[in-house]
Amino acid sequence: MGVLALKNNINGKQYVQGALNLEALENKMKFLLNGGLFVNNSQLQKDWTEYGSDAFSFEAVTIIYDQENQYINYRQEIKKAEQAYLSKTDVEFY
Repeated sequence: MGVLALKNNINGKQYVQGALNLEALENKMKFLLNGGLFVNNSQLQKDWTEYGSDAFSFEAVTIIYDQENQYINYRQEIKKAEQAYLSKTDVEFY
């Protein structure tokens, strides 16, 4: 679990999203983008369609490890990590 960045290697823009399962998120995003169904961000979908999947790369930018602690709200920790990445990174986002 953590934060996944989808990077456009042509224009440098990134789309960032957190999830409890990063592998599942990557697979879902690829499926939706390849099918032209990514409604979360129309500009990202446009660029994916225009440049093709080879112009993009996925990177887990933050990993949150399971601490097996029932009192940790992992969804909240993912949101915090997402916001921290967005605020500290000097790149353009979708």
